[in-house]
Amino acid sequence: MLNAKIETKWFQLFLVLGILTRIATAILNSGYLALDDYYILFFSVPAQSESLSLINSVQAVPEIRSLLPDSIVRLFATTAYKLGFEDPLYQIKFVFLCLGLFSGISIWIGYKFLKYLYPKESNSKSYYQAWVPLSGAFLLSLHFLMPLVSTRALIESMSAPFLLGAVFSASIYWRFGEWKQLGISLGLLAIASLFRSQVGVCALALFSLVVYRSWKNATFKDIYIFIIFSVLLGIITGIPDLIFRGSFHSSLRSYISYNLQHSAEYGTSPWFAYLPAILGVSLFPFLIGKYKGFDWKSEYTKFVPTILFSALFLIVHSAIPHKEERFLLPILPLLLILISPLCAYWRGIEKGKMSVRRILFLIVNFLLLDLLCFFTIQNNTIELVRYLNFHKEIKELYVYRDSIPHLPVSYAYREPLERYEYVGSLDQNMQPKIDNFDPFKSCSAVLAVRKDYVMNGVDPDPPWILVENFRSSPLEELAVFLNPSKNKRRSSLYLYQFQLCKKK
Repeated sequence: MLNAKIETKWFQLFLVLGILTRIATAILNSGYLALDDYYILFFSVPAQSESLSLINSVQAVPEIRSLLPDSIVRLFATTAYKLGFEDPLYQIKFVFLCLGLFSGISIWIGYKFLKYLYPKESNSKSYYQAWVPLSGAFLLSLHFLMPLVSTRALIESMSAPFLLGAVFSASIYWRFGEWKQLGISLGLLAIASLFRSQVGVCALALFSLVVYRSWKNATFKDIYIFIIFSVLLGIITGIPDLIFRGSFHSSLRSYISYNLQHSAEYGTSPWFAYLPAILGVSLFPFLIGKYKGFDWKSEYTKFVPTILFSALFLIVHSAIPHKEERFLLPILPLLLILISPLCAYWRGIEKGKMSVRRILFLIVNFLLLDLLCFFTIQNNTIELVRYLNFHKEIKELYVYRDSIPHLPVSYAYREPLERYEYVGSLDQNMQPKIDNFDPFKSCSAVLAVRKDYVMNGVDPDPPWILVENFRSSPLEELAVFLNPSKNKRRSSLYLYQFQLCKKK
């Protein structure tokens, strides 16, 4: 039997391990996941840039973006600079560290949420229910994706703790009809929506709970309260745009308009594209098995608001043509909450015996945790930029075709390159075809070529000399091997420097 003292110690252990893992991830993994959110770093780091004055910073953030995530990242970066971190890389690590520590609140919220659903007095009827809160705490702490995504400067990641809190309050309202909890849920949902606008669709899930309770109790008071709270929050969240951009909710209106017109330009996917991602995140094969004595209806009736929020989020996002795995990050904690009873069942059913399924789950989870959290994502381009940061004599960067999809200049603080151009081909002498290239004035020129191009014969001859090889992380190399057409940009980069010139 799990007593309160032992449970508290286990929770404290998971909380500490989760925070320490987030700290280690922020320090050891300087990469980021989404090009779409790169603007947050681009306009906030380096913090000492003269372009980061108050007025310019607001103007710099794209109209389709909320000012909130940029302001938070800017605050952390500026704090790092004032503490003496002049190198942009250390400013970024400081940002990741602060976001990771902040996301630790998800562990606490998730644990309290499950403790609310599984009070101590109900656990005596089951051999596994006492372990559900701890199972949730473990998943929110050391699930292989949580430490990585919670340290990234991604708007999806930053919205996740608020969405989890909104579901917690919605669950209390669902049980007892407390207006206070309804207001808290709406408030947290509004904050989450400022980070990721699409999270706002979950307001429909909350409204459906309100409508059901109103119908069941034959009163419309809850609906009136919901409408009043929604209108007030709508006004409050639109004020920042009105103050700084001169138009009420201009970010949201621009965002909706932009996606309606341009979303499909970034690629389209079938409606079921998120299903493999969800199965992968949950490590679904380990969930398959017999659950003797597991009352599915009784267990998941407790999670009606959680299921409703998650399902509506997935349905709406699956209906949108453009899909990316990172769009699922806001509901990742909710999905982990939902599988917590199943993982707790593994612990309880064995009654002290060794569980092969549990051991294999932990091995796979911690292997992925190591690969994802402690090896830099997009290490190839980040290392290239760091190289340019320490070799300021390089003034011209040429890129063979699509070898580099972007240049994350936030990782360097140096004068801008004089030339940054793409090269379409090599001539018969294996020299890059560069317009207006003067070989006697190009001591500062370098050429970046992706690994797959080099393997297929794109290997410039002297006077271009190979000077560096920026390798990808092991996990990215595996991704390239498994799906080269989609992951080519993650391949290693080869850097060639032009050696024939008049040196002063």
